Amino acid sequence: MQQIAEWLEKLGLGQYALRFAENGIDVDVFPELTDEDFDRLGVLLGHRRKMLRAIADFTQAELIAAPVSPHDAERRHLTVMFCDLVGSTALSARLDPEDMWEVIRAYRAACARVIATYDGVVARFIGDGILAYFGYPRAHEDDAERAVRAGLDVITAIGGLEIRANEGVAVRVAIASGLVVVGDLVSGGASEEQALVGDAPNIAARLQGLAEPGVVVVAASTRRLLGNLFTLRNLGRREVKGIAEPIAVWAVEGELASESRFEAVRTARSIGFVGRKAEIEFALSRQQLAWQGQGQAVLISGEAGIGKSRIVAMLSDSLPPGTHRRVRYQCSPYHTNSALHPFAAQLERAAAIRSEDLPEQKLDKLEAMLALGTQQVASVTPLIAALLSIPTGDRYPPLGMSPAQQRRQTFAALLDQLEGLARQQPVLVVCEDMHWADATSLELLDLAVDRIRGLPILMLMTFRPEFEPPWAGLANVSLLRLDRLDRQDTRALIEQVTVGRLLPGEMMTQIIERTDGVPLFVEELTKMIMESGLLVENAGRYPLPPLAIPATLQDSLMARLDRLAPVKEVAQIGAAIGREFSYALLRSVAGRDDLTLGAALAQLEEAELLLRRGTPPDASYSFKHALVQEAAYESLLKSRRQLLHKHIGDVLRDKFAEIAEIEPEVVAYHFTEAGLGDTALAWWRKAGQQALKRSAYCEAIAHLGKAVAIADELPDEPGRMIGRLHLQIAYGRALRGSLGHSAPETVAAWTRARHFASDIDDPIELAPIQSGLFNACLTHGELAPMRELEEAIMGAAERHPESPVATIVARWSSGVTAWFAGDYLTARIHLEQAFAAYTTEPDPATFKASTLDLPFVIMRFLALVLWPLGEIDRARELAGAAVSVAGEQRALARANALVHKAVFDGLCGSRLRQTETILALGLAQDHTMPLYVAAGTYLNGLAKWRAGDRAAGLAEMQRGWTLLHENDCYLCEPFWGLQIAVASAEAGHVKAGLDIINELIDATEQSGQHWLDAELYRVQGELLSRRETPDISGAEDAYHRALQIARRQQTKTFELRSALGLARLYAGNGRVDAGPEVLAPVRARFDAGQDLAEIKDADEVLNQTDWLVRRPRAS
Repeated sequence: MQQIAEWLEKLGLGQYALRFAENGIDVDVFPELTDEDFDRLGVLLGHRRKMLRAIADFTQAELIAAPVSPHDAERRHLTVMFCDLVGSTALSARLDPEDMWEVIRAYRAACARVIATYDGVVARFIGDGILAYFGYPRAHEDDAERAVRAGLDVITAIGGLEIRANEGVAVRVAIASGLVVVGDLVSGGASEEQALVGDAPNIAARLQGLAEPGVVVVAASTRRLLGNLFTLRNLGRREVKGIAEPIAVWAVEGELASESRFEAVRTARSIGFVGRKAEIEFALSRQQLAWQGQGQAVLISGEAGIGKSRIVAMLSDSLPPGTHRRVRYQCSPYHTNSALHPFAAQLERAAAIRSEDLPEQKLDKLEAMLALGTQQVASVTPLIAALLSIPTGDRYPPLGMSPAQQRRQTFAALLDQLEGLARQQPVLVVCEDMHWADATSLELLDLAVDRIRGLPILMLMTFRPEFEPPWAGLANVSLLRLDRLDRQDTRALIEQVTVGRLLPGEMMTQIIERTDGVPLFVEELTKMIMESGLLVENAGRYPLPPLAIPATLQDSLMARLDRLAPVKEVAQIGAAIGREFSYALLRSVAGRDDLTLGAALAQLEEAELLLRRGTPPDASYSFKHALVQEAAYESLLKSRRQLLHKHIGDVLRDKFAEIAEIEPEVVAYHFTEAGLGDTALAWWRKAGQQALKRSAYCEAIAHLGKAVAIADELPDEPGRMIGRLHLQIAYGRALRGSLGHSAPETVAAWTRARHFASDIDDPIELAPIQSGLFNACLTHGELAPMRELEEAIMGAAERHPESPVATIVARWSSGVTAWFAGDYLTARIHLEQAFAAYTTEPDPATFKASTLDLPFVIMRFLALVLWPLGEIDRARELAGAAVSVAGEQRALARANALVHKAVFDGLCGSRLRQTETILALGLAQDHTMPLYVAAGTYLNGLAKWRAGDRAAGLAEMQRGWTLLHENDCYLCEPFWGLQIAVASAEAGHVKAGLDIINELIDATEQSGQHWLDAELYRVQGELLSRRETPDISGAEDAYHRALQIARRQQTKTFELRSALGLARLYAGNGRVDAGPEVLAPVRARFDAGQDLAEIKDADEVLNQTDWLVRRPRAS
């Protein structure tokens, strides 16, 4: 304000300084003052002319020289314009220096006035060049459009300059858009206010050399933001000095006539329409009333991008053509002070008046158009011609009215014209963007809303929430507020944009969450992904790229923040904290007093940038839109961001210890963004460990993965390797829990851990790595790598005979390897020794340090070994105990125990407890463990099948088997396949079952997985005997093979099953006496009191066979 006061004093008009200050007029706005403004300020006519002349001579250079408050540098998306005076060197040679000075002065003043009109800023004068930008210190949603309009107006203004040298001058203009850093640049004793650094100014400066005199050219970066607002001529891709790649360039040939800004700006990019069914039905009900002669106005309110113009377009398109007339009034952000601009623009479009038409042609067109609605053409035309600034010449006499009379009669003529059209057929009146309407247009619309009551007219009026329509509450006026799309409609809109291309689920979720149901945000973010090439398929998967704010939204989002410039810094600090933040935390970080901070937050809340819950100091806030938060955050310089994040991390750690303890990942994030790797690493590790304790494996992977990445960037130092090893082990456990033992990521994590432990020979440190790698091989189902690891593990144990951990891991891996290979006796020895070592260890904490699930894993495998060996009771005892152990609380261990128990029950032929299989499946789904989802699905199906629900059970088993293969799990493959083969045969598909068994037998030879060979051959024999044409000989061979394997493995339970099957085969084929010879010796090795279904079946077969043998003798 001081600059204005001093300027007025120089003019001898200091008496107006207070009036200017009271109306908030400063150096940023005073060059835009008009006659109407001076009238409102009460400036006398002579003083007004004096001020206007001084303003015309007041160049932007003087503005730049004026002392202003310093601007902190920001990262901004700007549109940059470079103007160059054509032929200035030659002109300077021809002109006297004083005349050339006048040319430059007039040229600069003209350009500065035009640029200021569109709220642009002259960055600097460079000789006869001018660098200007649009979008700082205040952004607008249409900065690219403003720059182009300014460029066209600059060319017109310079072309009309009158200079004493009587020389014609011309200008060329180039425009580019992009990310820049803008702000006051201070270096030593020199400074440059609002300096600009980035590619956009360089590109604009280079492109102006490609423009012809009197032409505006735009780079591709600006072209993308212009929609169909202008007529553009493609100049192709051009090589530009200093720019690596050729740049696509367009020449602007003029503005493109369009009824609707939405059609001009968005139709070229808009895809479709979803949802809004209730809103459309409501509007159509108003339309029906209107068409019956009860004129209606529907006020459609909603934030920018919510879909106001889309719904208007849908309603317009839903009305049959030819049944109504449409009149559209489009308000403009550039004509908020131009009286009746929307009406004048509509009249020119309706009459097809072009700028190049002669006055007589314009009048002819105007008369023809007005005749459609009135018979008083002669009296109306002069009024409308005056509104459109069309000279009437001798065709009509002067109006001879006072301004007030002319205003009233113009209003009456426009309303009569609208009524005249409605008397012929219904009229749809669309008034768009009422928040930009000038005061005179609003006054006329007041009259129109009242006038339409008895006419078949429907008015649809769109506006943003900040506009308060004066007609709300009238009887024929309805308000329709548009809310955000729900998740389902948002997903549908994304699918329309992607036109059939399937997005990864995680990316779909990100788009939905970040766009908050605003259709414009949804479309633009999705298109940016589709058009950027970021979505590249890799081995059937789409890696998730980082999602930036689309350039088409940058200006709009920053405009929302710049409207609140005094409190924008509070928004930026909040954005650095996160989408949500508490009042208490913001106050501690921002260092503001309650009064100042409360007022700032209230402004942000009132502007609908923030939503509040509760009352300060217990309030919490959240950004209404995720993209607004990102825009506020991204406007901060990286150095400023780092300082803020460090401060936030320190405050959380020191003053909000409870939050830091519960959510260490939040503290870790801020220290990461602050560039404090060591500090962040400790917090990420803590967050990962806490997630592991909760069995939140996906979160653990995310947190520990960040810790691993930071650790990889830190320099190697003595003592750091053991920490990296522990971190890598925790990461391996998280991956194991979520992805499974044999997932490539899990194996890679354990392999990397082994690399870190290459110089470590501590059994406790090595145990989780050894078991992790061994479990990976085991789950994958291949014997050779298991044996290789087992030998290495045993070698490590032999080097440390004093270590119970080394002994247990070695014996367990050796026992499981032997079981897998079908060597049951060796397996029993090793597993019994492992179990004994655990139970005799006096200090259980010894095993906790190794992070192993001992002794429960040993108990599970020992049960699978003992049952086939005939130790039925102990096997059941161990299997039950491994599930019911109180210490097994982690989801992974619990799911593993339940799956092992179900496999054990399945192997025994028992009915599975469906409560256990459902629990295993639920645990796996709740904690995102796909391997256990697969196993749980299969076992739940087996439980159903054995309970009698055969069809559903078989289908679920087959789905589970497929999932197991997808998770690269081939452990227990013979068991999975065998049960499906049996179930398929029971369903009448004996051949399919046989095919599965034959494939499993072949696969065991490749994998070395022989623990269930006897059962495979037994079932093969059973199914061969059940073929449509029974293969008795083949079945007998299969049973004998099963018996041979069982005897070699000394699995007498399997032997009893095979002998029982063979005895039944003999009995069914007339060889009654052969059955007892096979079955009786095997049955004799079992005690009479053992609880085993196969023993009862054997006794029944032997008793029946004995009766059949004795019956012929008796007769």
